[in-house]
Amino acid sequence: SEPMIPSAEYRVLARKYRPTSFKDLKGQEVLVRTLSNAIESGRIAHAFVLTGIRGIGKTTTARIIARALNCTGPDDTGGPTIDPCGQCANCTAIAEDRHVDVMEMDAATNTGVDNMRNIIEAVQYAPAMGRYKIFIIDEVHMLSKSAFNALLK
Repeated sequence: SEPMIPSAEYRVLARKYRPTSFKDLKGQEVLVRTLSNAIESGRIAHAFVLTGIRGIGKTTTARIIARALNCTGPDDTGGPTIDPCGQCANCTAIAEDRHVDVMEMDAATNTGVDNMRNIIEAVQYAPAMGRYKIFIIDEVHMLSKSAFNALLK
């Protein structure tokens, strides 16, 4: 018999029900309040370090932050917001994993210094589509010692 090929519409359950806004995050009230205050006051940090056990929403939160910072609103005139519209070009591109300024990297797979050099080189250029360039580095603890040192430089 032929191997079963998943349809193009199939998505892993966790991604299908992934929260898309701060109000949808459950059990993260302190984090949401802290990030909301930062965005509302315009005091956005250069980096956010999200820690915790598996499955608490670190990557999901990073993606929501990316949308919040790059959302322009349905009329394309808005600024960073705690309530991303989900309709503008930036929000839809981030949701579909195709935004050129939001790069997600799995550090468990890309553990070398060359991978970090690619990030360092990309940081030099201004965002092409969004307001901010966002790098989401998953599993950063899996980087080699030399790669981690290269990232810190």
